[in-house]
Amino acid sequence: MLPAIERAAPFLVSENATVRGLLQQVLVLVVAAGLACVCADAAAQGLKVQGLPKSFSLPVADAEVPAHEKAGRHLARARDYAKQSAELASEGNCRAIDGYFAATEAAWNALWLCPSDPELVREAAELYACTLQGLLESATAHGRLDCRGLLVGPEWGPIIVPIEMPGMQIPASAIEHVEATPPPGDKRIHRRHERGGFGLPVSVRVATPADREGNRILAPQRQSLAATAVLRFPMPADENVLEAFSGPLARDHAPAILDLVNPMEIAAVDLGPSRPLLAADLTAPLLDMLGGMPANDNAVNFFLPYGSSTARPRIELLEPHRPGRVPVVFIHGLGSDEGTWFDLLNELRVHPWFQKRFEPWLFHYPTGASFLQTSAMLRRQLTATVRRFDPEGKDPAMQHLILVGHSMGGLHAKLQVVEPGTALWDSVACVPFNEVRMRNSIRRQVAPGYFFKPLPFVNRVVYIATPHAGSSLASLAVGRVASATVQQPEESLAIHREVLGANPGAFRSDFERAPPTTVDILEPKSSILQALHDLRPSCRVTMHSIIGNGVTWPLSGPGDNVVPVSSARLPGVVSEVLVPSVHTELHHHPITVFEMERILAEHLRENGL
Repeated sequence: MLPAIERAAPFLVSENATVRGLLQQVLVLVVAAGLACVCADAAAQGLKVQGLPKSFSLPVADAEVPAHEKAGRHLARARDYAKQSAELASEGNCRAIDGYFAATEAAWNALWLCPSDPELVREAAELYACTLQGLLESATAHGRLDCRGLLVGPEWGPIIVPIEMPGMQIPASAIEHVEATPPPGDKRIHRRHERGGFGLPVSVRVATPADREGNRILAPQRQSLAATAVLRFPMPADENVLEAFSGPLARDHAPAILDLVNPMEIAAVDLGPSRPLLAADLTAPLLDMLGGMPANDNAVNFFLPYGSSTARPRIELLEPHRPGRVPVVFIHGLGSDEGTWFDLLNELRVHPWFQKRFEPWLFHYPTGASFLQTSAMLRRQLTATVRRFDPEGKDPAMQHLILVGHSMGGLHAKLQVVEPGTALWDSVACVPFNEVRMRNSIRRQVAPGYFFKPLPFVNRVVYIATPHAGSSLASLAVGRVASATVQQPEESLAIHREVLGANPGAFRSDFERAPPTTVDILEPKSSILQALHDLRPSCRVTMHSIIGNGVTWPLSGPGDNVVPVSSARLPGVVSEVLVPSVHTELHHHPITVFEMERILAEHLRENGL
């Protein structure tokens, strides 16, 4: 259940509503005369005039109708309009937009007029959300919904319904698409976090810049935000049957406002004398983003090098950056992708304090690429991203990054906070780096993988199922098959051949055979892994371990079916939690979620953030 949020934005009614109502009634009479002529001519020619009655007349003024009865009439009209609009939509008729618009207004009026009747309110709210969904879907299908607003009315003179963004992180101009259809489930997300209430939960896709190859810059292929759509109308005036048939033609240039509300910032709305909660679906944007990721159904895809543009390492932000929020960088493991974190993020994002204080970043990389070069790329991209968002170093949150690594991702995280000196180079070579013969261009390319300083803005690391001492599976048949599957970058292979040819006997035997693959690195006897294991971060870096012990093997003892507990343990951590889980489920196990919440709260407290 989502926690309550204190503030709520009132829905205001225009001060000119009364004057506009008089003008609308005059316009209605003029339009009605014209429509009557059109109907007569069409009938004479045997034509069908869709959406208009054969005949109608203005109601005779009588005694004041009770509000409950008025609300019932609006609700009946909403049902009728909704049914007709659904038929038009099924035929691909763009007039469904105007029908859904009128149905949504009728449901709104029913809610406004009789908020004290629970049954009427329930039915009207459900009908309002249903017709609003139909309106947004039809408008999208016919190109009538974009960042400029919602277009209703005839093609020769459409009316623009403006969009407002209460509590959202982006302006309306940044909207790329509004997805009103609930996304299908995904096996990578186990629970759906929804809140019942008024309005229609939607996913708002953000228009983010792209590079020359079409890859989004600092964003996934889809960057989606949770929002609740509310089509806001003026307060209901006296009932006018003719206006119901004339629809938006009888209105001024802005008959309504489409609000896309942040349901984590605004919990309720003022609707007349009532204050219903806003509906919310916080899981929908994550499912929408998963739907935009390249499919990785083939296991070989996990081991591709940097060849394709979609496989190149990059940092992705799930939301537009906001100063003052601490980046939490999630790094996936071998044979995986950034989607593996969405279940954990789905649980963390329901907390208002997480949304307000933390900013999830994901590191996307092909696990078949060079291990040390991938870590070097992560180091460069983290540095560049921090400088991009905080060039003057004035945001304290950007100086307290947290790295969270699952499996091999934990090794990449550790490589961001240690200073290796010559240890990593000595693990593969028998002579000093500056004595090895190679072109300067190659030297500049190779050096960052072996020689570097720890990132000064990272001061906490969380290791989840990280094989600090390797995994025996990498040495077994399954590991050898996986290693053979890895497709290393051709450029790396060419450099390896050139350097070996120019320096016979300068490298250790296992490195001379071939550049170590990511699977080779995880072998317990890997010299690079052993060198990394012995490196210790400075005391300013706080480390935590989350270890799986759901399986016990005869030789290696308890573990998670891939990484033994003995390999996942690391000296110097301030906390260690054992979780009865297997390797592929450990990072989103309920105990892990609880431990991550504790660590994040501790991070804020200890750093005064």
